[in-house]
Amino acid sequence: GHVTEAAGKKLTIIFPDGRSVKGESLGANRSRDAGLARITEEGKWPFAKVGDSKKAEPGDWLIAMGHPGGYDLNRSPPIRLGRLISSGTMGMLRTDCTLVGGDSGGPLFNLNGEVIGIHSSIGGSLAENRHVPSSVFKSGWDRMLAGEIWGSLGMMAAGVDPDRPMLGIRMNESGGDVIVDKVYANSPAQRAGVMSGDRILSIDGVEVDQMSDVVDKVSSSKVGNEIELLVKRGEEEKAFSVRLVSWEELASGLAKEQDKAPPVPDQPKRPELGIILDAEAEAEGAVVFNVIENSLAASSGFIAGDVVKEINGAKISSAEQMASSIRSAELGKVIRFAVQRNGQEDLVGIDVLFGK
Repeated sequence: GHVTEAAGKKLTIIFPDGRSVKGESLGANRSRDAGLARITEEGKWPFAKVGDSKKAEPGDWLIAMGHPGGYDLNRSPPIRLGRLISSGTMGMLRTDCTLVGGDSGGPLFNLNGEVIGIHSSIGGSLAENRHVPSSVFKSGWDRMLAGEIWGSLGMMAAGVDPDRPMLGIRMNESGGDVIVDKVYANSPAQRAGVMSGDRILSIDGVEVDQMSDVVDKVSSSKVGNEIELLVKRGEEEKAFSVRLVSWEELASGLAKEQDKAPPVPDQPKRPELGIILDAEAEAEGAVVFNVIENSLAASSGFIAGDVVKEINGAKISSAEQMASSIRSAELGKVIRFAVQRNGQEDLVGIDVLFGK
């Protein structure tokens, strides 16, 4: 996604044997850092089979390939071996395959030689990295193939995509079931009748086996669309039609049933930090999913994987709470963040001055 950047860009694709061909970028789901590109010249090209990322299990051996430090025609793509750590963080695959700058967009293979992910971002260390699962590309394939761009990478104050479709629930997995852990106030899920403790069975008739299934289905839809949610409550199955709203609507508590949104008035300048938060992370605090290059967050010392625990001494328990705190921050004032890094108990202090 962040490699292709925009639809319609002219590209040069270089094969391992040195051949180069022309191509173009297509659409992208920026919320998931997923994008497509296509070769525009005629011919038969080498390719790798795309596997099912949902079949990958924690502990599975995986192979990462890429171009660390940038592309070098005289060097084969280095091969890094590692294991899958988890697949539950926003549906992203998290591995200990070493990645460095320049590897973005490279393939993640299973041991059957199938591509199950594309390198996205480096985590808190070189050996904790994130990859876009193949399921994200499959669920958004038609939209990306048509050149559609949706979502964004960190456009609001705390870096959470304001246009990301949301149900308004928090989930966890228990015994192979996806359980609604919390239903947010004024959310579309609450209005539809979804309750904490409901077990999610399917979305739009597609069976749900893990949290990433829900994340993929919702993120590949659009704000304003309705989805059919089937849950099990006790021994009874219940079906709900839920209208998706944007993250910003949900976080502001302004998600309301309406046929058409009113014109948006000019807004006063808001503090911009430049980080992407993981709204689905199961952690006490706000988990930094990625840090935008050359942003205020990057220059202040934030890194991917940081967990924001406090802002100006006030406890932060979620991405939503952090985004709200940043939006209300006063320009020209120093804000003190206390973050947990690499699982250490001692918190790291980061001071940020939001310019006027």
